Amino acid sequence: MARRPVTVRRYLLGMELRRLRMTAGVKQETAALHVDMDDSKLSRVENGTSPISKPELVELLKLYGVREGEHELFDFLVALYREARKRGWWYQQRGVIPPSVQQLIELESSATSMFQFSLTVVPGLLQTENYARALISAFPVPAPGSVEKAVEVRMTRQRILAEDAAPQLVCVLDEAALRRQVGGPRVQAEQLRKLVTISDPPRLTVQVVPYSQGVHAGMDGGFKLFSYPDPFNLEFAFVEYLDGRIFVEGDGQVDAFTRTADLLRTQALSSDDSLDLIARIAEDLEKVD
Repeated sequence: MARRPVTVRRYLLGMELRRLRMTAGVKQETAALHVDMDDSKLSRVENGTSPISKPELVELLKLYGVREGEHELFDFLVALYREARKRGWWYQQRGVIPPSVQQLIELESSATSMFQFSLTVVPGLLQTENYARALISAFPVPAPGSVEKAVEVRMTRQRILAEDAAPQLVCVLDEAALRRQVGGPRVQAEQLRKLVTISDPPRLTVQVVPYSQGVHAGMDGGFKLFSYPDPFNLEFAFVEYLDGRIFVEGDGQVDAFTRTADLLRTQALSSDDSLDLIARIAEDLEKVD
């Protein structure tokens, strides 16, 4: 398990700077001296825990043989630097949104593709307002009004799915998540109808692992995977538990989640068959209501 980076973009920038330095055969102390920076500061920059100025970035790139006008990578990394300096909407509410949730939002806003598996509930990015309110209300809350604030944040997070550059999302659900009546049959049916409506493969794919599958690869619990494009080809995993969330990085650790995700997709029904099952359960709930 790894310490959570300050921002994903800063982490990616630092990681690429470290890769370029090592490829160029430049020692860390030499690079730090080149930009009048101490070794510990450069180490933090490469770990994504300290910011870097644009002049420092440009000088390091020159030292590593990546020059303006000569390499597309130069323009890409300068653009990434600018993005890393931007503060998303969640930053303005940092006193309200827990740090671990801020990190989740940052991961969602930066990824090009996402995978989510849930055993018992529909994930936040796909929830209706009524479903989210009923679900959040079932947990202890720290202060009056915090339920509505949490619902507001969750609905705001969903805007990313409507953007032109929205990440590709695959959501795999255990059938139990469809049948557990969060907020009662009417709220649950409304939620299931939303899943059918918003499903749009390959942009947004919903699959269900049916009860008939029996034991499956996700029995230990839900998780999220976030993927990032070239030149990084990087994935992060995110695991939620009762009192927080764990951020997982590193090929060896993330590979287990990637293999599980791939297996779950083969154990789940196809997208079309999944939507048929979801619609049938919604219809049954509407009859109850």
